[in-house]
Formats: sequence, C-alpha cells, structure tokens
Amino acid sequence: MKNSLIISFLIAGNSIFAQAGNFGINTNTPTAKVDIVSTGNSSSTKALRISDSGLLEKFTLLNNGNMGINSTSPDAQLGINTGVNTKSVLKVNPVSTTNGKQNPGIDYNSFSPLISDENGHVMKQFDLKTGNSNSLTFDGSYTTSGATNKTLCSVNSGSILGFTVLTGFVQGQNGTGVVKYATVTWSRGSGFIISSSGYDFANNNPNSLTIQGSGTNTLTFDVQTGDDLIFEVTGGNLVYRQVDSSSGTGRSEGFSIFKSFRTR
Repeated sequence: MKNSLIISFLIAGNSIFAQAGNFGINTNTPTAKVDIVSTGNSSSTKALRISDSGLLEKFTLLNNGNMGINSTSPDAQLGINTGVNTKSVLKVNPVSTTNGKQNPGIDYNSFSPLISDENGHVMKQFDLKTGNSNSLTFDGSYTTSGATNKTLCSVNSGSILGFTVLTGFVQGQNGTGVVKYATVTWSRGSGFIISSSGYDFANNNPNSLTIQGSGTNTLTFDVQTGDDLIFEVTGGNLVYRQVDSSSGTGRSEGFSIFKSFRTR
C-alpha cells in the first residue's frame, strides 16, 4: 500500500499539489510543509500576498525575495509601512520589570547594541560591558526609603561603575522641589566623578543645588532646602538614600537610572 498520496488540482492555470504531507503551489514535488514557487521572470511578481477582510494588501513577498508589511511593492529585503502615525514599526517588550532582572534563562550580560555603518550594514557593537562575565547593568526606576540604604548593585574588586541619574521635581521639598540630572562614574582609585550635570526647580521657587563628594566614595546632591539624594559605595555595594541634613530623616521619593554598567 502506498504511503503517500498525490492530489493535484488545476485552478485557473495554476497547479496545487499535496504529496506525503507536503503542500505545493506550482511544484509537484514540494519539499516543505508549504512550498510555493513563484511564476514569471519579473522581480516584482508576487509570490505571496495576504489581504485583510477589506481586501487591503497587508503582507507581500516578491519574486526577488523582498518582503513587505503594509507595503505592496517593497524595495528592500524587508519593507515596513506603518500606514498610521500612531502605530510603531517595531516594539520589543521589556524582558523584566524588576530592578534585579532575575528572569530565568535570560543572559543579562549581553549588552552590545546593534549599529548600522555608513553602508547600511547592521552589526553588533562592542562596548566595555561585554569584557567580563560578571558585568551587569542596573537601569530602572527606584524609590528611596528615607535615610535607609538601598542597594543599586554590588561592587567587586576591580569594578568600574557608570550611570546617569534623573530625579523628579519633588526631590528636595514640596513646593521647591529640584529635578537633578548627572552622569556619574565611580572607581576605587578615583571615587565618584561627575562628567555632566544640571538641575531646575519646581514652580520657579529657587532651591539651589550643589554636588559634593567628587573624588570620594560618597556623592551627595545637596539642595538648599529639603532632602539630599546620596549615593555611596560601602560594604561592597553601591547604595542610595535620601536624607534631610537638618533633621537626619528623609522622604520616600523616586528617581531613574539610565545607561548603567558595572564592568566586572
């Protein structure tokens, strides 16, 4: 008994075949579950077209291999047309919503972004965070617990740290809150170094800010009135807290960390 079944149809001059569990269009020897062979010599011949319920073409595959999404005649290997300004071309959902980034099976040591050269070739960019298996990042949104130390990341022997911090207007004091921005690096030999910084205050109520501790292991964003934001390397960790220098206590307020790294 034959273990394969061959069925062929002739529809408007096009052949459809089913053979041994494979389905072929314009080929009587399909080598895949669905095997489509285009017809015609033109590069613009469409090998595959998928339309929506309104017969609007949504997916196109040309004879030359170009693929289009919402693009009926893609001129690149992948052409995407959003069609509306409110729709993203590509969205990658975050892999973790926690500061610890402990989702199993994910290699958080892979930091190198993709870049494009002047000829349009996409490649992986090397950066210093890929140089050691103990490197990590600690980007995220954080909330202080007053004067209580909370950990951003651990610090190993030979670690170099870097991060950008941005706060909200509420930091400092209600009504005269200060937004603070700074790009920071730390190493055991040099302490904290600020490469750029800036600040502004809410409601046009002046509340001056000074940054203290450059070259030390304790970095303080010292506002004239209200709570100071403090980063410190102590006990093998990079920690943060918020303290009013006059009272010794502090409120719980939020800030964000961007472009962070620990080299090892």
